[in-house]
This record gives sequence, C-alpha cells and structure tokens, in this order.
Amino acid sequence: MTVDAPAGRRPYLGPMVLLTLTQAMISWAVFAPPVIAKQALPAIGLDPIWIGAQPTIVFIAAMFTGMLASGWVARVNPMRATQLFVSFSMVGSILIATGSIPLVALGSAFVGAALGPATPASSHILARVTPVHLLPLVFSTRQTGVTLGGVMAGFITPVLMQIWDWQIAMLMVAGACAATLLLVEIWVRGYSVYADASVERRAKFLAPVRLVASIPALRWLALGAIPLVIAQYGLTTFLVLYLQEDIKLSVITAGWVLGAAQAAGGVGRILFGMIAGRYLPPLYVLLGLTVLAAIASILTATATEAWPLALIFLLGIVFGAGAAGWNGVFLAEAARLSPPGAISRVTGGMTFFIFGGIVFGPAGFALLIERTNFATAYIVTATLLAFSVFALIKTAALVKGKKA
Repeated sequence: MTVDAPAGRRPYLGPMVLLTLTQAMISWAVFAPPVIAKQALPAIGLDPIWIGAQPTIVFIAAMFTGMLASGWVARVNPMRATQLFVSFSMVGSILIATGSIPLVALGSAFVGAALGPATPASSHILARVTPVHLLPLVFSTRQTGVTLGGVMAGFITPVLMQIWDWQIAMLMVAGACAATLLLVEIWVRGYSVYADASVERRAKFLAPVRLVASIPALRWLALGAIPLVIAQYGLTTFLVLYLQEDIKLSVITAGWVLGAAQAAGGVGRILFGMIAGRYLPPLYVLLGLTVLAAIASILTATATEAWPLALIFLLGIVFGAGAAGWNGVFLAEAARLSPPGAISRVTGGMTFFIFGGIVFGPAGFALLIERTNFATAYIVTATLLAFSVFALIKTAALVKGKKA
C-alpha cells in the first residue's frame, strides 16, 4: 500500500483530530436514545423494551447509506461529506426530541444516514496520509470518537435529563452537532485535495459487499465482526436499562457505568492500536478482545443487586474494553487487506456486514429479554462470540497462507 501524504511531518494528525470529533458528535446522537429510554418511551406511550427497535431503524439506514455513499465520498471532498453527515445527526436529534413516534423513527433514520458513510469517508482520508505501520494506531484513535460519543451519552445525557428533561437533552445533542459544523468549516476547504475523480460516479449498491465477499480473508474478517458488534450494542443499548431494572441503580449511576465502559473502550482502542502491528499481529489482538468480551458478557449475566458498586463499575470497564475496543484495529486490518484504491469501498462493504449485525442484534436481544431475561441475552451473546473466534482464526490462516 502506498501513502500519498501531503507535505508535513505528521500529516495524519489534523484529519485524525477532526474526524474523531465529528465521529463523536454522530455517536452521541446514536447512543443518547438508549440512555433516555426508560424515561422517554413511557412518555410517548411505549414500553422501554422498545428501545431495541430504535437501533434497528438507525442501522438499517446506516447499512444502505454506507453502501450507496462509499464511492461518492471518495469522489467529493470527504471532509465536506463528513460535515454533511454531522448535520444529519443534528436534524435527527431534533426530530427525536419531538416525542412524536413517526418523527422519532424518522429522526433515527437521519442519525443512521449520518453514521453509515462516516467511516468510509474517514478511512479514505486517513489511509492516504498515514504510514502503514501506524494504520492500527491512527484508525483506532479516530474510532475513539465512537466511544467518546458514548461517554458523553453516559455521563452528560443523564445530567441534562435531571436538570431539564429528556427532550432538552436531545436538543443539546443537536446543539453540539451544530457547533461542530461551524468548527469544521474552518478547515474543510483544505480537504478538497482528497477528492478522487477517478472513482466511478454511478452508485453500485451491492458492489462493496461483492468486493468484500470476493476476497476470502476479508469475507471471514467481516463475518467475525458480526458477533463482536452484537456484543458491543448489547452493552451500549441495554446496559443502562438492565442496571436500572435488574440491579436497581438510578439513571445517573447506570449512565455513569455506561460512560465508564465507553471510556474504557476509547482508551482501549488507542492502547490496542499501539499494540497491533508493533508488538502483536492485529488479528491476534482482535482474538484477545473477542475472548475478553465473551468473559465480560458472562460476568454481566451473573451480576446482582448484592454486588458492590465498585465491582459493577469494574465489570463495565472490562466489558467496554473488550466489546468496544476492537473497531479501530479491525478497520485498519480491513484497510491493509484491501486492493489498491478500494479502501473506501471495502470499508463500505465491511460496514454493511457490521450494521447488519446491529440491525438484528438489538432486536434479537430485546426479544430474548422479553421471552426470558437480561442474563440469558448476555449468555447467548457470549456464545455467539465463539463464532468470532473461529472466523478470526480462519482469517489469520488465510493471510498467513497468502504470505507463504
């Protein structure tokens, strides 16, 4: 892989910071609704367990827009495209704040439309300015924007709810997105150099998926990510509700546990990005995180009201590190295995698989909770992660065989 970095000693630093910030705003809009679910959904006439349907809407929209826009973001100024996606998050948060069920659904679709293409856009920029040996670290650092958004959802959103209400909390998310739009405007014109007019103009909906499926190592890597992302959203979508209903914590304390888990995932992404490629092969790092997420899922299922609060926070931190710390290493490995000039399309295809897991994961998780309980749902998640272990071992074998 070649790097066509512009002049400068570390040309990846500026885009990495901006893309981390924009991802954080989009992710805050994604993660805030599960935090407000117990208070918001009864107010609009729904049981809190219906929060499992909201990520389904978000990620169906993310699946389709991520695929359709993966080529487009490479043709245009990708930072301008990212700015557009942040504006979608702003509009979506405003619509969710209305409390009208149709508008909440529409707002969730807007948030998903922001989330889907954001990763291909950032990958297109970062892969062109980052040395190969730094890809895991830089991609992992950018992906901390996801967990930073989760930290804000966990720590800030409950406080905003206590001061005002859940609707004002969502409007504050929209306000933060608006402020980010203005900030990014200062630098956005400088990123027009990353527009690649050679990318085909016509959108080919299934082309990114076909590309990933045609390369065995990428195909197994994508399949291995699906249980991982189910575990991640079993954490981010249901943990606050679980801690309130089964462990009897307040919304603020439960939100802080989620915030601590997300913070652990963010710190973990940087740490694991530093380890991957320098000290251990990236696929080995992904295997270790998969095992950690499985153990944490089982331990979460065994938690009770008798557990000390410090132990619950520790469990959240371990769960966050495993279930939310893998994404950057995964995306860097996908970029490394991509054919020349196809990183944004491969990333778009990968996000289709990932978002597909999120579409069915929270809905299936909610159904399991309704039919059984939270503990069973977390045990099933741990069982699914065994397939990720198999898929990642298969990927490692294919990569090794290709090098031999």
